[in-house]
Amino acid sequence: MPVESLTIGDWMRALSWTAVAVLAPIAGGAAIASNTRMPSFARLLGRPPDRVSGPLAFILGAVLVAITVLALQSALGLVFDPRYRDFPYTALTGALFPFLLMITSRPRLKRVVPGAESVAAAILALSAIVILFNETPSNWQALWFCAALTALALILVTVRDVPD
Repeated sequence: MPVESLTIGDWMRALSWTAVAVLAPIAGGAAIASNTRMPSFARLLGRPPDRVSGPLAFILGAVLVAITVLALQSALGLVFDPRYRDFPYTALTGALFPFLLMITSRPRLKRVVPGAESVAAAILALSAIVILFNETPSNWQALWFCAALTALALILVTVRDVPD
């Protein structure tokens, strides 16, 4: 973190990536153990009658929102201004792993994919293509980061607990 953090913004971004990389496995493991479903962004940020009811579901959803925002910021930064930017592939991989376990171990609820998640997944998938094209396959960090962006896009388009 100190090596790649040159400004206060870099420090804040690095600390944010560290926080989600630490919190996601803890919240994801607790959610898997307690059979808590991954909430949609609408159930996390929506009106009080539609919001998630438990604190674990809220923390799980908040971590997923934070991962998505950080991944979008990193991906779009690498698409539009890649100079002096690092690939946060390790933090993204660590943060995604429990969510990948959750989508593979549970049956789907409904055939509805929420809109915010769909837009974010499309942006992440297109960004992965552009980053891969810009960096070429000889950059293994770019390959890993693009694979992690694709995995996050897959997590976001899976059907989750959506409001009726």
